[in-house]
Amino acid sequence: MSMRIALAVTVVLALSGCRIVSEKKLAELRSPVNPHVAQAVEIYRSQIAPQAVKTAQPLGELIARIAQAKDFDSACGLYGYRAQPEFPCYFNVKVSGEVAAVNTRSRSGKLTLKPADAPLGGVEVQIGPVYRGTALRDSYRGLSYGDFNDQTLFGDFARAINQASIDGLAGSRPKVGDHITVYGVFSSWQAPAEPLLITPVRIQP
Repeated sequence: MSMRIALAVTVVLALSGCRIVSEKKLAELRSPVNPHVAQAVEIYRSQIAPQAVKTAQPLGELIARIAQAKDFDSACGLYGYRAQPEFPCYFNVKVSGEVAAVNTRSRSGKLTLKPADAPLGGVEVQIGPVYRGTALRDSYRGLSYGDFNDQTLFGDFARAINQASIDGLAGSRPKVGDHITVYGVFSSWQAPAEPLLITPVRIQP
């Protein structure tokens, strides 16, 4: 009889132990959080943003160089970055000018900058609170899709990076008439033309 009781107690404890595991924990065990997603903010601050600033090319000079290249693919290889042939080319740029408009009606807010040093009537700069696209993720050479478990985590990484940029620029609120310099990234399948959308990593007077 005592043996049966001991076995019964063991079974109850085992079953109770199973119930202690939460659904969240079970989900984590089935699909562990990718370390890059967990470190996205630090990766942005220590690598992505500094890399974009360090390698930024003045927009006017970049447009001239692209025009002088043999073709756009050659220009991308020389002045930009494309992880795979089916991707657009990503360029790190620096552009200065006067703020001509600020649009915050949409959550994908943008400002329009009239460049002082580029042959374009205006460029658009994302200001959030939501960024469109994955330019910051896809311009970064340190990681690729192969470093993630699946497309969902790769998307989570992009959103975390975008949010890190938005949070980092929260104190920068340019107004119409302000003169600013923007460091950031834009993507293109061909020679840059209007409308050009820049995802920023730094905005300064």
